[in-house]
Amino acid sequence: MKEFAVELKNVVKKFGNVTAVNDVSLKIPDGEFFSLLESSGCGKTTTLRLIGGFELPTDGEVFIQGETQGYKPPFWRTVNTVFQNYALFPHMNVFQNVAFGLQMQKIPKPEIEKRVNETLEMVHLPKMGSRKPNQLSGGQQQRVALTRALINHPKSCCWMNRWALLTLN
Repeated sequence: MKEFAVELKNVVKKFGNVTAVNDVSLKIPDGEFFSLLESSGCGKTTTLRLIGGFELPTDGEVFIQGETQGYKPPFWRTVNTVFQNYALFPHMNVFQNVAFGLQMQKIPKPEIEKRVNETLEMVHLPKMGSRKPNQLSGGQQQRVALTRALINHPKSCCWMNRWALLTLN
């Protein structure tokens, strides 16, 4: 059986009497860029929140790389999410924001420094590490949020503001 980066099987999400996601099934292969396009209120964001673990399905199942996600919280899933407002920590500088996930994984400090510097270079922000988010342009904040998600080497990354999912090999 072919393994997909992300697979939803008959996923339903209800909030009280409101059905936000109704029997959604989809398969997203590795390396694909997948977009959800539909009118407001149709369940796009809820679907991405289900994949990311920020919501749990009322029914159905979410799989990442063929592994059922069950009740796994977001920090145990091999996906990262970039939110519409970027969700940068305002009290931390750029370096600290990008390093946060690695610190939570207890990666050694020299490795964190190396990876943060490499990823900031990759997104053309090598000299911005000491700045706070409010000292950056909107585009720079977006790149910091993306860098913070990608530095953890996720298998998938969700962009909540574009309702898109990028699966990474």
